[in-house]
Amino acid sequence: MSSSNKKFTIAVEGNIGSGKSTVLQHLAKSSLCDIIAEPVENWTNLKGHNILAMLYDDPQRWGFAFQANAQMTLAKLHAQPTKAPVKVMERSIYSARYCFVENLYRTKILHSVEYEILDDWFQMLVSNGLCHLDLIIYLRATPETCLQRIQARHRSEEESIDLGYLQTLHECHEEWLIQRQRTNSSPPVIIVDANQTKERVYIDTNTHVNNLVSC
Repeated sequence: MSSSNKKFTIAVEGNIGSGKSTVLQHLAKSSLCDIIAEPVENWTNLKGHNILAMLYDDPQRWGFAFQANAQMTLAKLHAQPTKAPVKVMERSIYSARYCFVENLYRTKILHSVEYEILDDWFQMLVSNGLCHLDLIIYLRATPETCLQRIQARHRSEEESIDLGYLQTLHECHEEWLIQRQRTNSSPPVIIVDANQTKERVYIDTNTHVNNLVSC
């Protein structure tokens, strides 16, 4: 990479509670990485509206609105320029579509017309090249591990999350990143065992990032 000064974009993906935020906090200490965190502040305070909490409280009413906003805000982060050699994103527009939108549709929270609208918008956003990824790092954790971590961090918006919800999201991640069932999931995928301690997960992730930069 040093010969061409090419910049790389990595998405750190995984279920809720898999350890993405912790990994990004560690990577932020490296001069090699610019960290692009999930736009949670936008989701919890959209001109005074906590649409993340609204989603969890009444997904049937707010599922479409939240996912429309999520796709828009994530697309903006994909297009955001960075200075460091590696841009590291906490999730991407791809997991929004292939995991969270897909899960809402399968559980009949999204109507079929809402699903098609979100998919059409997604296809338009990714076709322009602004949402390119060079690599996906999948923090692969069991739903049980994720639930333990969610309960330990006590975020008010997440109080209604249960094991069943995490299991269905886990299945969507597995289909996308392990079974590779989605047509637009072309970037290479590196799997990190996220059931390990957070220190071990960070070491494994950092090794992959350093290897990418040194190529």
